Amino acid sequence: MSSSDEIPIEYENLFKLVIVGRSGVGKTNLLTRFCDNEFFNSPMSTIGLEFRTKKLQIKSVEVMAQIWDTAGQEKFQAIPPTTYRGSQGVILTYAINDLNSFTGLHKWYEIALQYCPTDTKFLLVGNKKDLDSDREVGFEVAEKYAKEHGMLLIETSAKSSENVELAFITLLKQIFDEKISKKNKINDENQKVKKVSNSSKVIVIQKDKPKKKIREERKNETGCC
Repeated sequence: MSSSDEIPIEYENLFKLVIVGRSGVGKTNLLTRFCDNEFFNSPMSTIGLEFRTKKLQIKSVEVMAQIWDTAGQEKFQAIPPTTYRGSQGVILTYAINDLNSFTGLHKWYEIALQYCPTDTKFLLVGNKKDLDSDREVGFEVAEKYAKEHGMLLIETSAKSSENVELAFITLLKQIFDEKISKKNKINDENQKVKKVSNSSKVIVIQKDKPKKKIREERKNETGCC
């Protein structure tokens, strides 16, 4: 995986996503499963930043997802602010069998809030659902956190592929709907301006002519000397 995936210079529906979370929660495997439908039991730790792209259909419209995978190690937590800038979606990731990965999420959330646009959508993902017997983070606990921060929660398994596509599609649909809503609002405002412009009439007010001028005109019309 690398940042060499080709992206058209101009792509109307290019949506930038950033995956964040502690090292070992499965961020890279989630991305690999979504983009390539592959899973590696021992993936190499992400060093710095990498991204992948994937084309897909959202409500019959082709979109391009540009997904950034971030390193979770402490020494790499100083992610450049430019990574978040321009992002439309952030996936906060924890492992359901690792309580520390969940309790430490708020740090990632605060950093993302600091650098992301104000309308960025967030999704909480509890990965490693296949390890349910070793669960340390209850669904209800994670769901409460998600609701308190205005986001959805989806539990996934990169290993079995359960809900992986659902997670990415859910976030992309939210972003797409937000874009359409903004576009419609702008169109409505433009229509209102157009209607006001078309209904406006220019009224020319003719100043009263001096009485002397009127008498002279009438005199000329009658031909009287």
